[in-house]
Amino acid sequence: MNKIFTKITLALLAMCFMCGHAQAQFTTTFAKNATPGQQNGLYYSLPQTMLRLDFVIEETRLEQSPLSDYASTYMAMADYVEYETTEYRLLDVKMSTVASPDPNALFFVSVGSVRGGNKTQFGIMPNGIIRSVGVDNGEEETLPIPSETPCCKTEPVAQVDGKLMELITTGKSNAQLAKEIADKIEEIRSAKFKLISGYYEIAFNPETFKMMYEKLDAMEKEYTNLLLGNQVKKTVVKTVYVIPNKEVPAQTVAKFSENDGLTVGTAGSGEMIAVQTLPLNTMAAINAPSQSAIESVTYENKVFYRVPETANVKVTCGNKVMLEDRVTVNQLGFIMMAPLTNTKIVFDTETGQIINMRMQ
Repeated sequence: MNKIFTKITLALLAMCFMCGHAQAQFTTTFAKNATPGQQNGLYYSLPQTMLRLDFVIEETRLEQSPLSDYASTYMAMADYVEYETTEYRLLDVKMSTVASPDPNALFFVSVGSVRGGNKTQFGIMPNGIIRSVGVDNGEEETLPIPSETPCCKTEPVAQVDGKLMELITTGKSNAQLAKEIADKIEEIRSAKFKLISGYYEIAFNPETFKMMYEKLDAMEKEYTNLLLGNQVKKTVVKTVYVIPNKEVPAQTVAKFSENDGLTVGTAGSGEMIAVQTLPLNTMAAINAPSQSAIESVTYENKVFYRVPETANVKVTCGNKVMLEDRVTVNQLGFIMMAPLTNTKIVFDTETGQIINMRMQ
């Protein structure tokens, strides 16, 4: 009787082992070693970190006045716009991160035919990044879809009012217009002097005094621009994407000059904009497989995941440090393997790290 019971027990254990083995039977290889069309399976990738740099730039367009020839005659100044041009000033840079598929961490999973029992289910993002894998036990999977946080928007800057240019259409000669404008400027300056010197025997409260002075000052600038030329300013944002590299810790990503503005790459003129990414080696204690081992070996019933690294990122323009911060940079970390047998694994789609593992 005991022998019969022992045989039945061993048979049941063998069946359970075979069933569990069938449920998770698959192989994972590096993408370049796959043979599409000859194997049933799918591709998935781990995410890499792409730095998004939003450069905030002030553009000043200098517009020449048709009356600029009379500026030195009536205003005793030669600082006028001689020709139209655009000047640029780099105000700031803001950094955010974006997850994108890593071509150096792209894998092919070959899935064999499974009969009966639960089946292994892979959850893949539309861009190919893996988000979950494990035994399908009928539960509905609901995972949050990451959204990119907007970093910067174009900020409009108040521009000089050009309504006074309507004076040019009165039919008067440029010399006459220049003389009238110069006289108007002198009147405004006289009014400003009388206001601040107490010439008017009226006790203005501070807010009224400030409002009146600012109004006169704005009028003076408007008339002055008719002789010296106009400056139209606006703030724009130009975005540069950078992919940090283990082999190249410092990268020249753009150039900036006051005459040409921001040009992406190294072909432009001006000061170099460089991005330096230095890992902090927070994961140095991990004994990770080499890249060659990952690319050359076929692994059974295992999936790859990422252990990201924290890095110090510095953005410089010439010798000036514009930004320095610590961020997570996935590709500076390690790629590891996780065994999958009756297990449900959920990945962080921004880093590729395992954030949840549940035994079925």
